[in-house]
Amino acid sequence: MDISMVNANMKLVENNHLSISRAALAPGDSILLPKAFMLDSILPEFKNTKVHYYAAPCMGAKFLECKLIIEKDGGSKEAIVNGYENFMYVISGEVEVLISGKKHTMEAEGYFWLPPMVDFEICNKKDETANVLWVRKRYEETKFYSVPDPIISSVLDIPPVQNIAEIEQQCLPFEKNFGFDMAMNMLTFAPGVTFPCVEGHIFEHGGYFLNGRGNFWINNTNYEIHEDDFCYMAPFTPHYVVAYGPKPLRYLLYKNVNRDFAL
Repeated sequence: MDISMVNANMKLVENNHLSISRAALAPGDSILLPKAFMLDSILPEFKNTKVHYYAAPCMGAKFLECKLIIEKDGGSKEAIVNGYENFMYVISGEVEVLISGKKHTMEAEGYFWLPPMVDFEICNKKDETANVLWVRKRYEETKFYSVPDPIISSVLDIPPVQNIAEIEQQCLPFEKNFGFDMAMNMLTFAPGVTFPCVEGHIFEHGGYFLNGRGNFWINNTNYEIHEDDFCYMAPFTPHYVVAYGPKPLRYLLYKNVNRDFAL
């Protein structure tokens, strides 16, 4: 048997799809954006930085999610004060972050969450390109809880919790502090593991896939997912996941939490 063409590491190579693609968009339902179909955006507020947008209000989401690709000496030109709550997670590389004048060095798996009106700067002083996931949304205040303080941490420091199917690491303590109106959870599924049921809920999702491969069933459509893919799921969209091998399937999941919904 000739096994010279066997892909032992199941590495995905996407260069020339012609008319065949994993990319899909179902308005008000879901979107899958494979890495091969990302066009660069350039923002005047940044230098030596490319932006890949994943979720935005123009496609129905109530939040913004993108990836910053920061080359050496790149990053924000000045302090960013956008009026939103901001979450950043370092996918790879190393960045320096200045939060309210205090410097922090963040490597892969490092992250921060900032309440509205807290300024920050980000830059890459290393030769290696830094990839940073950025999530923004309008913070919804509640008179019952104060706005949480900034969080600067690393996923490596979060004790993993084994749920029914997945291992979960909560980057934000939204279940203990209802001041948080968003969740960012790192989920890991071992090969062959699936959701215990089909989920459907009022929360919307944004999922960035860091490792592994698998299948997402979304509203009666199967999507094959790989490292560096992004998937958006609108509220009430039924969904289900199964992890393939050989590596665990691992992704960072956004959802809105702890608030009622306006009429």
